[in-house]
Formats: sequence, C-alpha cells, structure tokens
Amino acid sequence: MRRLRFSKLPTWWVRKGLLRTAFPGGGETGTSIAALKCLIAISTVIDFHSCRGHIPFTRLEDVTGLSRPMVQRGIEALEESGLVKVDRGYANEYELIVDSDDVYWAKLPVNRLIKELAGIPNRGKVPLAALKIYLTLISIRPNKSLHVSMSYDSFFKELGLQRSDVRAALNILYSDSLLHVTRSNEREGKPNVYTILGLDLENMATAGGAV
Repeated sequence: MRRLRFSKLPTWWVRKGLLRTAFPGGGETGTSIAALKCLIAISTVIDFHSCRGHIPFTRLEDVTGLSRPMVQRGIEALEESGLVKVDRGYANEYELIVDSDDVYWAKLPVNRLIKELAGIPNRGKVPLAALKIYLTLISIRPNKSLHVSMSYDSFFKELGLQRSDVRAALNILYSDSLLHVTRSNEREGKPNVYTILGLDLENMATAGGAV
C-alpha cells in the first residue's frame, strides 16, 4: 500500500495570533489568501529537518491555483510577516522560520493538499476563513489522533470570524475533501469533531513521511 506523505509546518505563529492579525480581510483579502496558500504549498516541499526547500514559481501557480502576480504578492506578505525567508536566485529557496521558544509543528497531508488546494477560491472572505480554520485545526491536532474538537465560538474568539462565515468556510473544506465533520450538539456544550483527511497515523512515525 502506498504511504500517505506528510510535511512539517512550524506553528508558533498560529499561537502568537498571526493568523488573525497578519492576514487581514477587506482590501487585503486576496493577498492574505495568496500568502496562506503559498505557505501551505511551500511546506509540501521543505526538508523535514532544515525547513528549507526549492519550488519553482510555475509549481506554486499549479498547486495554489494563483496567478504569477498573486504568488509574488503572497510570498512578499509571508516575508513581511516573518514566516518565510527567501534566498533568491535562479531557483528560489524558501525557509520556514522556526521560533526557538516554540518548536511545535503540524503535519500536513502533502498528497491531499497538492490535489485540493487549488480548488479553494482565491477571492472573498469565506475562502480566507476556510484557510484560517484549516491551519488552526492542523496546528492543534493531537499527535496521536486525526480528530480535533472545536466550537464555532472558538473560531470566533481565536480568528475573529462570524458564525455564518465559519459555516460557509467549513463547507469549502468539506467539498475539497480536506475535512470531515462529526456534528455534535453545541447547545449542550459539545463542539463538533473535525477529522483531518489525508493523514495516516500508522505511517506517520517516520520523519518526513516518506512515500
């Protein structure tokens, strides 16, 4: 059976609130979407230990579904936010910045994201909310489980999202086969349970998630 690959994404910036503050909506919605998509795409090619890797612009365009100008804007936004360092040359090398005081990281399902990321629209507050929700869930996923519990109210408190936007954003993630939800009764204090699709616990013990 073919192993499901995973990649490493440092998540210190999620816990420091940058998902909410560094990737705003309004007139910056398109750039914020581009930045988060580029971050995910870059994370699929980095070396597991050095957090460095090469990926051509054409590949970034293919994986993200973004135009070349928007890929450029997204990368510049990541640099300004202190999440990515770019060593520019014939083929750019990207380094995901690690915080020595917060070394926790998330596992991303490489194959699933390469297939589905471009399907998330590149405009509008709801796709931006979808990316923020996804990155939040993968950052808090317990190491030995594919499931994450989180309430709508938590999405509002952590990310500043409106309840109606959360529902629509989750629908994008469901339709793109990135999440599965087991619905609970939040009125009884039981949050929904979200399953991260594309990861395989049995094959995630090896660093780098080699195929």
